[in-house]
Amino acid sequence: MGKVIITERNNVLVLFLLDEKGHPQMIRVSLWPGEEEMLGNIYIGRVEEIVPGICSAFVSIAPGEKVFLPLEECKDPLLSNREFDGHLKCGDQILVQITSKALKTKLPAASARLTLPGSYCVCRMGAHKITYSGKLTPETVKDLKEAIKTKAIPDRENYGFIIRTNARSLGADKEPLFEEMSKFIDVFRNIGRKFKTRTCHTCLYRSEPELVRVLKGIPLESYNEIVTDSARIRELISPFLTAPVRLYEDKMVSLSALYSLNTHLSRALEKRVWLPCGGYLVIEPTEAMTVIDVNSGKASGNKGIAKKNLYLQINLEAACEIARQLRLRNYSGMIMVDFINMDSEKDNQILMDALREYLHEDKVDTRLVDMTALGIVEITRKKISRPLSDFSHQLLN
Repeated sequence: MGKVIITERNNVLVLFLLDEKGHPQMIRVSLWPGEEEMLGNIYIGRVEEIVPGICSAFVSIAPGEKVFLPLEECKDPLLSNREFDGHLKCGDQILVQITSKALKTKLPAASARLTLPGSYCVCRMGAHKITYSGKLTPETVKDLKEAIKTKAIPDRENYGFIIRTNARSLGADKEPLFEEMSKFIDVFRNIGRKFKTRTCHTCLYRSEPELVRVLKGIPLESYNEIVTDSARIRELISPFLTAPVRLYEDKMVSLSALYSLNTHLSRALEKRVWLPCGGYLVIEPTEAMTVIDVNSGKASGNKGIAKKNLYLQINLEAACEIARQLRLRNYSGMIMVDFINMDSEKDNQILMDALREYLHEDKVDTRLVDMTALGIVEITRKKISRPLSDFSHQLLN
């Protein structure tokens, strides 16, 4: 089992997920509360403009501050100025939740589908079904269904829930899940009571600190411990977690030196990534997409392996490393991968099947789209926060 390491660097919080060998599987950077953006907050916004050509609207959540609202995220919105008749209009006062931060030149994105994420479940206002993470075993799903069915949670049928992978750690005691479900119902009830009497641009709900949201999305039972060298960080996150947070206080060896955190950060920001076989990746983020090129490198000198088998071996190692690098660097949007060309359709299918499995391990919604006629593999990954490269100045100085 690995460790969760959290430290502070140049006034940003840095979280490392290390596996049992000390290799990083994910690095996330977040800001201190009060400095972070409004991801997860719920506002009464005003519809300023509707653009049919891109099926979207622009909504102000504060004077001079707009967000981007796709109309597909606005199927049955809550309006404070009128009853929704199937059509959104300019001037409507609408409840929106911020779903992604501003990225480069893009505005923050919002949704009228209000959700509250927790450690064990996600609650959705206006929905009614309970669904379960695909990573839960059938036996665990059956156990959870029976427990929820027998537990009387007031008003539960009026809200939708997604039971998260973390719920598998509960064992026989499901009370933490029930408490979380009840808490979310109370929050939404409170919003439902307030929104028609509050003025436009009111913030009806402020989300938890970004670092806490990241931690709640991690199956903490898969890690030995959470360690930090900052008393401020431990004070920030401990009230939100059931797992203990250890404060590292050794003055002889820093936490960063003990776990080679500087080395992990430097490598995660390098353009070139070496593979065990001697091949390497070249990772190039651009304005429109992230481009990854797979090269044979030193592996091409291996004369003991037939060329077609060598190329498949390099590509399979690259597929595993690409999935890890996307998690590590937090790249999102369109990702285009140029693997080494293989003539065998069977080998291409083996590669695609393997890549799909590796991407499935990602907690962020990541989809393998297809391989184009030119042999370029297309991947999409949901945008949830800024990539690691956006913080390179703070992390490396």
